[in-house]
Amino acid sequence: MFNLPNQPIIMDSLHQFMNNISPLSKKSYTAFMEMCCSQSYKAGTILTEIDSVPESIYFIESGVARSYSISEKGVEYIRSLISTYNILAPTEALITKNPTKIGCQCLTNCDVLEINYDTLMQVCKAETEISLWYTRTVELHYAHLQKTNDELLTLNATGRYLKLQKRIPNIDNMINQYHIASNLGITPIQLSRIRKKLYSR
Repeated sequence: MFNLPNQPIIMDSLHQFMNNISPLSKKSYTAFMEMCCSQSYKAGTILTEIDSVPESIYFIESGVARSYSISEKGVEYIRSLISTYNILAPTEALITKNPTKIGCQCLTNCDVLEINYDTLMQVCKAETEISLWYTRTVELHYAHLQKTNDELLTLNATGRYLKLQKRIPNIDNMINQYHIASNLGITPIQLSRIRKKLYSR
C-alpha cells in the first residue's frame, strides 16, 4: 500500500486484502465493488450446477465452499475447499462458454460477492488496476492448485490433513468429515483414525 505523506488511506478489510494482492486505488476498488452482487447463501446451496453453462465468479467473503466433480460411476470428488477471501469459479467453462464438469457449492453459510465473468472482462479492459489484480489473483490460484497437487503426490494423508487445518483453521468444526476426507483423497474411516492418532498424543 502506498500512502501520501500526512494523508493516510483508510481501507476496509476487503480492500486491504485485495490491495495486498495487487495495488487498487479507491477508484478501482469502487469500480470493482459496483460490478459485484452481494449474496448470502445457506449451507448446501449449489452455486454452479454441473453441466450448466456458468456465468459467474464467486468471491467468498465468509464461510467455506467447494468445487467438485462427479465420476462416471457417480462418485463425488472434491477438487478444492475455498474459504474466506478466495475465489471460487469453474474457470475453464467460463472461458470456453461450454457446460462445466465442475460444480460449486456452499458447505457452510456463506457471504459471497457474485461477479458476472463477462462484465469483469469488460471492466478489466478499461481499468488497468483491476486487470492486474485479476491476473495476479489467477496466478496465485494456479500456484495454490499446483501446490495442493504436489502435496497430494508427496505428503501422506496425515501431512495433507495438517496442511488443510493450517490453511483453514477450525475446519473440523465447520464442515462434515466426509467432505474433509474427500478433499484429502481418503475415506472418512481413514480420517477418523488419523484424527484419533493426532489427538491422543
